[in-house]
Amino acid sequence: MGRYLAGIACVIVLSGCAIPVKAPEEVRNLAKSDTAFFVEAAREELDGGLRELLVKLYKRNPVQLPDGMQVATRVEQLKAPRLNLQEFGNPQPDALIRLAFDDQFSGDRVYAFVAGLQSMVNHAFDHRREFLLLDDLPTAQFIYNSARNVETAAYLLRTRVTDTGQPVIYADGISGDVLNASYSQLLGQLIGVQDTLAITLAKKDQRTLNAVARGVASTLFLPVGF
Repeated sequence: MGRYLAGIACVIVLSGCAIPVKAPEEVRNLAKSDTAFFVEAAREELDGGLRELLVKLYKRNPVQLPDGMQVATRVEQLKAPRLNLQEFGNPQPDALIRLAFDDQFSGDRVYAFVAGLQSMVNHAFDHRREFLLLDDLPTAQFIYNSARNVETAAYLLRTRVTDTGQPVIYADGISGDVLNASYSQLLGQLIGVQDTLAITLAKKDQRTLNAVARGVASTLFLPVGF
């Protein structure tokens, strides 16, 4: 019982423990606000959606997967708190997304695109997936900006083509008479989750989001903490 109570104390008074204690999940949950639970749920949905997007894009663009690399390995790489982007020269998230559509780029465009989005989300959430009672929650403006950046990334995915008029990265398309818009729908879901979270956080802090007027052809990426 003494160790159990010590675990609770260490979770609630985070700065009061000299030695970190790995508390059970039910104990850690005692040190979370309702808003923190909502933030974590939104973060989990975003992470899951990006992994789904990665798998779907590899199915449409199997040539992009490097020799000897498994899709499951790429999925696991997305789960890191800070992505290892050495293969791309460690660019910032916006630069990595743009790199995926660069004519001179010969690497894995699918992973560059999704890893850029994942890194964007990681920055917006301060590279965290759990938020305890005394933790600062993500900045509403950064979450809002991240949603706008996903819109920009979706626009690039829809419009960037090669010299021969083929998509740089295949996504939505028509098969026979059937339109497959599942990629845009998934990106739209990621945008909606972030917008809802941004509004919730802004109301909690009694702040106003700085809305940005965007044209349909906007390729501007907004700051999300990097």
